[in-house]
Amino acid sequence: MVAWLSPAAVMVLLVGAAVSDVRRLRVPGWWSLGGIALGLIAAALHGLARLEGSLLGLAVGALLLLPFVVKGWAGPADSLLLAAVGAWEGWAFALLAGLCTSLAGLVLALIAVRRGKRIVPYVPAIAVGTAIAFVIPLLAG
Repeated sequence: MVAWLSPAAVMVLLVGAAVSDVRRLRVPGWWSLGGIALGLIAAALHGLARLEGSLLGLAVGALLLLPFVVKGWAGPADSLLLAAVGAWEGWAFALLAGLCTSLAGLVLALIAVRRGKRIVPYVPAIAVGTAIAFVIPLLAG
């Protein structure tokens, strides 16, 4: 596979979902579920080992935000989109993206609070955090 194809697909998915989240405070299920399905298909095309890694990444991505979904602090689409990131990129990347997302979410929430907003769409934080996670290895290497 072309090295940039997977990150490009993930970012197209996240930017599209972020636009929906900002405009409507809602992300249609086809964004997240479609991203998961395409990530699993892409992995399966590269063999069983890659598919196993994709499934593990999906689980890690989904579980990172699950406690926040249960508490009502995040929506199911947020968790499923991070699961899609994991399905495309694997569990280690999902962890890094989750960490970067939490930092991006903090910054975006502080900006929103300062502007008097009470509801903050979280998918933009997932998009920014994931983009940062893609850049970190480039800066380190």
